[in-house]
Amino acid sequence: MSTRRSDLRMTAEATELSRARRFVREAATGFGLHERATYEFVYAVNEAMTNAIKHGSTEHDGRIGVAIETDGDTLVCAVSDGGPFVPPTAYAGANLAESGRGFAFMSALTDELKLSVAANATVVRLCKRRVVSDGA
Repeated sequence: MSTRRSDLRMTAEATELSRARRFVREAATGFGLHERATYEFVYAVNEAMTNAIKHGSTEHDGRIGVAIETDGDTLVCAVSDGGPFVPPTAYAGANLAESGRGFAFMSALTDELKLSVAANATVVRLCKRRVVSDGA
């Protein structure tokens, strides 16, 4: 199966989350994820986007990125920002009752979660496999 890729560049503002969710939902539906899997994937990506907006830094163009690609029967979304990863416990004044759970949600709602960290970039890679029904 060939690999397809779509990219969305957006400002690091909470008002952009609905646009990102729509972008991911359309990709997931077009890829053939079932309704529940689509919901889970969109929710997980929303968590990654929220973290990038709240705790990340913009890239050189003042934006953060969302890239969707297919890899066989897996839909992959990479959320990237231009700053180093900040662990949830390091958030100044964070109320951990309402913060710091995003990675747990992302992990529970996807088939694979990878975090790539560099001094000038953080990329969260989320994967969701398409379930092929056996017709039974």
